[in-house]
This record gives sequence, C-alpha cells and structure tokens, in this order.
Amino acid sequence: EGENLMAMRLHQGVLNPNRFFTNDIAAMLRLYGVEACRASIVREVGAVFGGHGISVDQRHLNLIADYMTRGGGYQAFSRQGIKGNTSPFMKMSFETTVGFLRDAVMEEDFDDLSGPSGRIVVGKIGRIGTGGFDVMMPVLQVSNPSHEDAEENGDVMAVDQSSESEEDSDDE
Repeated sequence: EGENLMAMRLHQGVLNPNRFFTNDIAAMLRLYGVEACRASIVREVGAVFGGHGISVDQRHLNLIADYMTRGGGYQAFSRQGIKGNTSPFMKMSFETTVGFLRDAVMEEDFDDLSGPSGRIVVGKIGRIGTGGFDVMMPVLQVSNPSHEDAEENGDVMAVDQSSESEEDSDDE
C-alpha cells in the first residue's frame, strides 16, 4: 500500500522494478505510463468489488479503465469526471439524472445519438457489436424454407427483414 517506487528502482540488482505494483494510480502513470495506470485501475476496481463478494466480468473493468485513461492520463469515473462528456443521455444514464437533464435543457445541449447510452434511451440499437454495421445486401424472402433443402444446396436460411429495414432507415 505504501511505496517508494523511485527508491526501489535504485536496487534493480535485487528487486525487479517491472514486477511492482501499487494502488497509487498517479504513481503508476508517472513512472510506468498510461497502460500501467490502466492495468492498476482494472486491478484496484476489481479488488474493491471482489472484497465485497461481487464478481464483475473483466471486460466491464477493462471498459471502465479504458474510459478513465482515454485522454492519456486518468480522470475520475464519477459525475464530476463524466461532466466533460458531450452526450446529455450519457450523463443522465450515469447518476443524478434530473441535474444533468436540467443542465442539458438550460444549455440547449444536443445528443447526436452516436454513443450507446443515447441510442438505448430512445430505443435504437447501439452502433456496437452486431449493431455496429449495416447489411447492404438485400435479403430475399423464402416461403416455407426447409432446413434439408438449404443444407443440400449449401445455402443459408434467409429471413424477411423488410419490417426492420423500414425502422433502420430512420437512423440514416
């Protein structure tokens, strides 16, 4: 918990400074860089949840650390740290919804729905994962398709997506 990483570096013949870690995020950033800082955030946030018996998927911890270090340093993952985000819906989905809503109205903020939070709030599919791309090839409707026929021909079963394509045209 306490450390003097600079003094430990003086004893590289005995200690391997590349195997040290600390809960001092600022020291990790200063001495080892942003990736070490990011790894420290993942480790420390995971330890906090783990200490309370809460298991969190490593990917979620990685996303938090990525967000916190995206500018080359680190920023708080709190309502103060998120204030700089331009998406009003992102701010409102985090904490103190009414306060961020009031600020967005008073400042005439606009959300272009480019982030997942804004898209989810208005009922749109996020532009991430399977929602991160559009299928440009028209899909043909197959009436009463047979799995055996499709397998014999090496075809993939087609599904009528005409109702979805009308909804998706609103996104463009």
